[in-house]
Amino acid sequence: MLLIAGLGNPGDKYEETRHNVGFMVLDKLADDFGVTFKEDKKRNAEVAEYTMTFPRQKKKVRMVLVKPQTYMNKSGEAVAKIARYHGIDPRHTWVIHDDLDIELGIIRTRFGGTSAGQKGVESIISHLGTKDFYRFRFGIKPEGGQKIPAEEFVLKKFSKAEREVVDLKIKELIEILKESAEFGPEPSTR
Repeated sequence: MLLIAGLGNPGDKYEETRHNVGFMVLDKLADDFGVTFKEDKKRNAEVAEYTMTFPRQKKKVRMVLVKPQTYMNKSGEAVAKIARYHGIDPRHTWVIHDDLDIELGIIRTRFGGTSAGQKGVESIISHLGTKDFYRFRFGIKPEGGQKIPAEEFVLKKFSKAEREVVDLKIKELIEILKESAEFGPEPSTR
């Protein structure tokens, strides 16, 4: 079983902002799977479940898609509660989040390591008690860098041109996630 968490902030105010790339990816993944998120108040998350079948390998992979509703900086609270509830090992936890240090649209996959200042990842490390989980880092850094403080910048919406790149890269990341579910994730940059 896999836990796939997309990080972001709940509420209309934050919809489609740079910090909500994780939510955007999970919304698209849920659409592709034909599943709907349901509110899990006890665990402070929106949750959807899906089982992928891989006939060539004669295996099935059950996935729990999670959008924490605790706001970015407390994402670990919801992720840890869901992981414990389903008995999911941290090594089978995948976290999708924005990364201000990576150019817009670049996707990097990595296992373990520090939070690199990403507060949602920091919270997950703290609540899971380990750094040993996969991160799918989605670059949001604009060409030439951001001109305003990071905490303001991540709450801004993408420009029209940036959004075109983001939409294409979300589709690419969906394929990476599906491949990873079948064969296992590998650290990479795309």
